[in-house]
Amino acid sequence: MSTATTGAGSAAETADRPSPSLQETVRSEFTKLRSVRSTWLLLLIAGVIAIGLSLLFTFATTTTFDSMAPQDRAAFDAAGTTRVGVDLSLILFVVFGSMVASSEFASGMMRLTLTVTPNRLRVVLAKAIVVALPCYVAGVVYSTVAFLAGQAIIRGTDPSLALDLGSPGVLPSLFNWGSETAAFALIALCLTFLLRSAAGAIATSLGIIFGPLLIGQLLPLWVRQHVLAYLPASAAENLTNVRRDPTSATYLDPQVASWVLGAWVVAFLACSYLVLSKRDSG
Repeated sequence: MSTATTGAGSAAETADRPSPSLQETVRSEFTKLRSVRSTWLLLLIAGVIAIGLSLLFTFATTTTFDSMAPQDRAAFDAAGTTRVGVDLSLILFVVFGSMVASSEFASGMMRLTLTVTPNRLRVVLAKAIVVALPCYVAGVVYSTVAFLAGQAIIRGTDPSLALDLGSPGVLPSLFNWGSETAAFALIALCLTFLLRSAAGAIATSLGIIFGPLLIGQLLPLWVRQHVLAYLPASAAENLTNVRRDPTSATYLDPQVASWVLGAWVVAFLACSYLVLSKRDSG
């Protein structure tokens, strides 16, 4: 039998083989994820940064309590103080989201993935699920541990400044941290589909997260109110802040902010599907 005949037969077998269901594709993606130790190491390092740096910053802040002016005490953000490390851990979640796809592009396995599962939407959704679930759980756990431990440090120095889980806005903020970490990991995943480059996807994602913070005050008020406020980073900030300032130029109602952030994630996923459907995966 000739090579051409064999190749044609293999192609026919592949075409005749039923496409895996979404559940089967998700199971396959989780198997890939478990087999790469570096992905789980990233989540572990993210936890160390989220909790460790938050506690160090909180402890350093408590040393200034005795010299705080009354107006500074009134404006003190106990929840924000205990989340400094959680903010920085977003970098690791972005890397995690990107690696889920970049490793397959680098090794050429993406071609095999799309051959076995020709339904591009199913591939994008499966990868989104295996990225979003662990990132959401890790985000909630890390932010909660950092909050509880940090408030214990604050309470040991000045109980009047500490918060607890029952304080207004605390629980929604902690659950929204899971949403934020999952959202930015998904954006990094989608950018990897679009750019086929881990470095490009990570750099762009970090620009989306930290760019508004770095240049926001340099922009005109109108731009901050009508453009910056509707970017993913500003929407996420309005979801995770316990102390919200309605007079801020980038303030959004939390419900509106959740829709804005969700719309950005859906838009990135849609672009990933369209690009993956129209161009060669190799």
